[in-house]
Amino acid sequence: MKNKIILIITILLVITCTFIIYTLLFEEQNKLFYINVGIACLAEIILLANIPILLNEKLLTIKNVSLSVSLNLFAIVIFLWTAGCSLLMDQDSNLKTLYIGLLVITIIFFIINGATVIMAGGVTEKKALDIQSTIENKKLFSASIDNYWIETKNELENINSDWKDKTLQSFKIVLDKISMIPANKLDRHLEIVNELTEKLNEIHELFQKVAGTPEQSELQSHATLKINQLKNYVQIIKSTL
Repeated sequence: MKNKIILIITILLVITCTFIIYTLLFEEQNKLFYINVGIACLAEIILLANIPILLNEKLLTIKNVSLSVSLNLFAIVIFLWTAGCSLLMDQDSNLKTLYIGLLVITIIFFIINGATVIMAGGVTEKKALDIQSTIENKKLFSASIDNYWIETKNELENINSDWKDKTLQSFKIVLDKISMIPANKLDRHLEIVNELTEKLNEIHELFQKVAGTPEQSELQSHATLKINQLKNYVQIIKSTL
């Protein structure tokens, strides 16, 4: 609220100063005088009103920034056009050229602004779809990780040994680390997702073999080795992505 009051006071002060400056510049307050004052004040209001938008992170969307930039350019161009025409013509001259120029500038502004807003809207929509896709992919990947854990516990359910307890603990830690990898990074590196899936499938197959022949220490050692390799691979991924 305080910032809005400061902005309003600033705009009023700038408009007052603008009116005084143009009063001193023009010999008489005719139609050209009021056009210049009006255009100058309009340009100042547009430029000052856009400052809060550009300074507020919450409002810095592609559409808002595009609109602010195009409005600022519009304000500057109509001010320069009006000031330039006023310098080149007498105060009693026909203002037709000035009016035509202002109309042309306004038409061009609406065309450019409309196209910009449409394109910005398309970019925003695509970004929203990408985010939604990333979220869905992360959910699917997390679900598959959970399935690996559930299936592993079920496969080794009938085995009672220290190896099983240590292995399940190590495997759970690795799965948790995989789950913590940001979804947007995984989306940009599908080859890593494929590699992780392949390694998890290898470990799952080894667990199935261990469950079928629980006394084979060679298979248990191989499964432990694969889990350690996966752990190192995940560590490399987290440090490089």
